[in-house]
Amino acid sequence: MVIASAQVSLPNDTWIVIPVHNRRATTARCLAHLGASGIRSLARVLVVEDGSSDGTRAMLRCEFPWVQVLEGDGQLWWSGAIRLGMATAIKSGATCIVWLNDDTLPQPGSLERLIHLSAAQSGICGGVSRTSDAAFTYSGGMMRRRWPQHLTVVPNPPSGVLPVEWLHGNMVAIPAVVWQRIGLPESRWMKQNFADIEFTLRAHRAGIPVLLVPAAEGTADRNDSASYWSWADPRLSWRDVLRGFGSPKVWWYAPGLVYFKLTTSGTRGGLDCLWVFAKALLLGVYQCIPNRWLTPNIKKTNG
Repeated sequence: MVIASAQVSLPNDTWIVIPVHNRRATTARCLAHLGASGIRSLARVLVVEDGSSDGTRAMLRCEFPWVQVLEGDGQLWWSGAIRLGMATAIKSGATCIVWLNDDTLPQPGSLERLIHLSAAQSGICGGVSRTSDAAFTYSGGMMRRRWPQHLTVVPNPPSGVLPVEWLHGNMVAIPAVVWQRIGLPESRWMKQNFADIEFTLRAHRAGIPVLLVPAAEGTADRNDSASYWSWADPRLSWRDVLRGFGSPKVWWYAPGLVYFKLTTSGTRGGLDCLWVFAKALLLGVYQCIPNRWLTPNIKKTNG
């Protein structure tokens, strides 16, 4: 349900949807940033608070009464929260919806640029969010060999728009023409990963412009978690890899991976999934081999 909050008269029907869960300080920082940037005169802000246990709900009521809040049960994850927020905004007459992660801080004018450009282009427009250490950039990319491939080089402002096939969901403006043609993000199978990529790729394949806007910048926290780790990462044991097939937190979560691959690549995508599962099994077998068996063979191989 929507928590009652002080309503602010807004001149338009743009909504910013922010999914949050157990990141009270991060969420507060984001909303304070938006408030200081004057966003209340531009759009309604809707926070989908998915069952946090760290006092986020109380913080929202006390510190940000101008924000509307939807409550989840802790099982929405990113895609469910985004879908619920979008459905709520659409019922309230939204003509443009912005996805914004609470760990992303848009630079002044960036959201305005995305909103206006998405209306002018009748397409999805995404910004460029860089981590403070410049080690990672959330942007978009293309499909290569049936897998999403990030842009290796992201143009700097004042570069024009760059057509891509998919976008990260950190900071994205979506006009009504998009959901009227392709519906809402899938949330039953893809809980966390691939949902933003699948939705924007679906739009691209439906002939809707999907544009990366380098001039719309933001800073983002680095998501240094298994969601982005390789199986070769020493922080992962083979048990972690196997458990990951049942965890929505990682990219190889089986229901989400299978759904994404089948819907975007058909039979070949299904074969890709079988290969992923086979590699996981081989990795487990390899890591179960005692080191004392491997060492002599390695020495023989290296001469």
